[in-house]
Amino acid sequence: MLERIRGAALWISAFALVISLLGVTTTRQAGAQERGPLTREQTRPLEVLEEAFTAIADVVEPVVVQIKVEAARPRPRRNEENQGTPERPEDFFRQFPFGPNLRPVPPRGAGGTGSGVIVKIDGHEAYILTNAHVVNGAPNDAITVVLQDGTAISGKSKVTVRGMDTKTDLAVLKVITEKPLSPKHYQAKLGDSDKVRVGQWAVAIGSPFGLASTFTVGVISALGRAQTIQDTTYTNFIQTDAAINPGNSGGALVNIRGEVIGINTAIATGGTRSSAGVGFAIPINKAKRVMEQLIATGRVAHGFIGVLVGDLTEDLQQLAKVKEGVFVQDVTAGGPAEKAGIQPEDAIVAFNGKPLRTKEELIELASSTAPGTDVELKIVRKGQIVMKRLKLGELPSEETTVASGAEQGGDRAAKLGLSVEEITPEIAQRLKLPANLKGIVITRVQPGSPAEEAGLRAGDIITRANSKPVSSVDSFRRIVDALKEKELLFVRISRYLGGDTPIRQTIPIKPLEE
Repeated sequence: MLERIRGAALWISAFALVISLLGVTTTRQAGAQERGPLTREQTRPLEVLEEAFTAIADVVEPVVVQIKVEAARPRPRRNEENQGTPERPEDFFRQFPFGPNLRPVPPRGAGGTGSGVIVKIDGHEAYILTNAHVVNGAPNDAITVVLQDGTAISGKSKVTVRGMDTKTDLAVLKVITEKPLSPKHYQAKLGDSDKVRVGQWAVAIGSPFGLASTFTVGVISALGRAQTIQDTTYTNFIQTDAAINPGNSGGALVNIRGEVIGINTAIATGGTRSSAGVGFAIPINKAKRVMEQLIATGRVAHGFIGVLVGDLTEDLQQLAKVKEGVFVQDVTAGGPAEKAGIQPEDAIVAFNGKPLRTKEELIELASSTAPGTDVELKIVRKGQIVMKRLKLGELPSEETTVASGAEQGGDRAAKLGLSVEEITPEIAQRLKLPANLKGIVITRVQPGSPAEEAGLRAGDIITRANSKPVSSVDSFRRIVDALKEKELLFVRISRYLGGDTPIRQTIPIKPLEE
């Protein structure tokens, strides 16, 4: 089969030349001869191309699965009178803003169908790479994985969210199969996205609109596409015109050798819900780094410099006295950059010797480097070159999703729809929280969940649960996991609205009805 793929790659590469010659030949003949059936000689170049694409489909379709997520039943929200102020800190935690015409497919939090790629097989265990927005907030028993042959795998003992990283919009599912899967047949071959070039063929495989194993063809339209994101998140999309629609999220973007080069993630719709010929995929090299950590530990550690940066405009070039680099707008108090002596209005022009032109390049380099790594930054300050060495911190985790603690007994907690995190110095500084505040911070509330119905918000601080102190995410999980069936959870929260004195409330959260 691999030989067939290699042959297919050669034929596809020569297709443009062949088809142009074919076009000249058939145009000449059309004026001189009567119409008749096409001859084998005339159709052979197209047949070769056709065989090439079917060879790719035969190899790649078995490694792409369909992921079905059961939607939570809608519940009316309670009266939120006296629950707080409309000025909410959710923008701090909105890790993947797609904008009005750029959407994940399918939308986060909705029941529906997505896709995934089998990246590792170990006996009866298989690990599936997908998008975080496909499964974010879904309890394990709401997820069904369907293999290409139609085998459906479901149940909280058979399908678990191993971990997710909302900063890169990636997640890994672990599934237990009745029979061991053959890695040769079912495990994806991962390519090298650093070798992808604009103009190369691209094939998207997934489950658009619930139609499993859909195969579409296009080209690589652009590389390094970046969207409006915050300084603590990053992306570096591959753009393709291969049709990507709702349900393709988490599916494979492959090259003509059948290698996965990206994970399909988003589409620019122009205001519609379907493909407008502009799709985006996460480069597989980035996805590899994330998935390996998720498989090993269930979480991802990203490097963190501690700066708010922007691109150097012409005006800022005059101020910084340099034409290329990244402009430092602000420095996180107590962060690695401040400790190293980096200042606002500095220009960072190189990271470990690699020249920088855009803020996305710096964010990508820092976040893909392990925390604790010593790095060297080349700074231009008022025209003078300054070299700074610093030890990367760990980017504050914007979302340690309770749902992702499946193997630690988090199934009941998942149904609350809460994402929580320890209060790090960075989070405390950004939310202007008092020093030494005890508790955990809510980083996201799943739409339509019991937590949202109860009126909880991103930025609320949970200090107690069922009258017990909450000092860590683990202590909160233990309290929630000890709940009896249909038992209410009472959380004591502090909501800071800009001053040192918070609004304190005890809020009951009802579990989802079975």
